[in-house]
Amino acid sequence: MINYVVKHKNLNFNKIVHGFFSASGGYSKKPYESLNCSFNNGDDKTNVLKNLEKIRKFLNVNQLVQMNQTHSNKVVHLQTSNFLKPIESDGIVTKMSNVGLCVLTADCSPILFYDNKNQVLGACHAGWKGAIKEIIRSTVHEMEKIGSTKQNIIAVIGPTIQKQSYEIGIEVAKLILQTDVFKKNKDVIFDLGNKKYLFDLPLFIKEKLLLIGIDKIGDVHLDTYANKQFFSYRRKSHENVKNNDNSFTGRQISIIGLI
Repeated sequence: MINYVVKHKNLNFNKIVHGFFSASGGYSKKPYESLNCSFNNGDDKTNVLKNLEKIRKFLNVNQLVQMNQTHSNKVVHLQTSNFLKPIESDGIVTKMSNVGLCVLTADCSPILFYDNKNQVLGACHAGWKGAIKEIIRSTVHEMEKIGSTKQNIIAVIGPTIQKQSYEIGIEVAKLILQTDVFKKNKDVIFDLGNKKYLFDLPLFIKEKLLLIGIDKIGDVHLDTYANKQFFSYRRKSHENVKNNDNSFTGRQISIIGLI
């Protein structure tokens, strides 16, 4: 069974299914245990396929559509379900039914979008690179192109690394300091001294959504670094250094679909 899936009240509609899935309840073995949904980290593909099929059945959709995420601002309009491999993008929008739009993460933020009036869905992958490159704005823009309006869009931020766990260096901080978000709310960055900073990615996303014109914003408030029910690339990297271990980690999946 699926051990742990997070839902948000803002997406509680009869016409959609959604879920922010954890790392547990799947078939993958160490170090990917157990609900790893990525084909790109060295896991046994048979186990990944079994994990995805388990999730598909849990949500009761015909197909799951994944992206090959590269921290870009590219968004694809899904008009056919005949995809045999992941789409090259970091955002995806659709009006199709029975297709689950998927985002893979292990610290970056999955953002799920829904326009209940116009029945338009969106999903995007937003780490600091994608957020700065305007993946959020691009996703909203693509939703508008297929009939959505900003005043009707609901956006929900899934499990992601939180400010207290997210230390960055001066080079990344310089890029963030140049953004319209920082000019609006300087709390997205906290100076630790010695050219080190804490970055509040969820706050950055919320402020970006508000700047775009979206004010229906939800957040599950889960820290992937601190909560070991979720995969965390940064936590695993820190553990690897401590234990002299070069093993990889999995990716959890977040999904939204029309039914």
